[in-house]
Amino acid sequence: MNELIRIENGEVKADSRMVAEHFGKRHDAVMRDIRDEQEKLPEEDRHIFVEIYYEDAYNRKQPAYEMTEEGLMQLAARYDAVSRRKLIVKIKELKAQNQQKQPQSQAEFIFMMAQQALEQERKLTEIQGTVQVIKDAMVPIEDDWRLEIKRMINRIALKLGGGQNEHLKIRHESYETLEKKAHANLEIRVENLQNRLMRNGASKTAIRTANKLDVIEQDPKLKEIYTGIIRQMVIKYCEGV
Repeated sequence: MNELIRIENGEVKADSRMVAEHFGKRHDAVMRDIRDEQEKLPEEDRHIFVEIYYEDAYNRKQPAYEMTEEGLMQLAARYDAVSRRKLIVKIKELKAQNQQKQPQSQAEFIFMMAQQALEQERKLTEIQGTVQVIKDAMVPIEDDWRLEIKRMINRIALKLGGGQNEHLKIRHESYETLEKKAHANLEIRVENLQNRLMRNGASKTAIRTANKLDVIEQDPKLKEIYTGIIRQMVIKYCEGV
C-alpha cells in the first residue's frame, strides 16, 4: 500500500487502488464512488481527484484516480470510521517521516533540487514520447496499406517483447475488436473468399493462404474500421516510447 499513498513535493498523494485495498472494496466500486463525489462537487473543487492510468499484469493500461489529501478525506468519509481513523494515522506517520527527510544543509537542498529537476525532465520526455506516438499513429496511409498495418503491429509487438506470441496476441486482439465493432465474422468471410477464389480458378496456394487481412483489405468499411483499431492500439501500448 505504501507506494500508492505517498508524500510528493510536501503534499499527500493517494491512489484509488490504495483506497480499495485499505477499505476492503472492489476498485471499480471505489472508482464509481469517486465519480459520484466529483459530480456532487463544484467544478472548481473537482481537481482533488485526477484520472490516471497504470499498467496491469498484462501490460494493459487501466484507469485509476490520484487524489490529494482533501480528496482522500472526502472519499474516506463514505466508508467506515475505524478504517478511516487508521488512514488518518497513516497520513500523520508519512508526514512525520517526510519532515525528517527534509534537507538539513545547503548541499542536501541542492541535491534534492537536482533530483527533482531530473524527475521533471523524465516526465517531460515521457510526454513528448506520447505526443510523438500519437502523431505517428495518425499519419494518413497513402501508399501500401498492408505494409503500414504490419509496421504498426510490429511496433506494438516489439513494445510487448517482440516474440511470435506477441505478434499473435496483437493480431488476435485486433481481429476480435474488429468483429465486435463491425458485427462481422472474419472466419466465415475467409471461407467465402476461398470459395470465390476456387470458383475463379485461383491456385491452391492462393486459396490456402487467403486470410483475415485479405478480407479486411478488400472491404472498404472493414479496412477503415481496422485502421482505426490498429492506430488506437499503437497509442494504447506504445505511449511514452
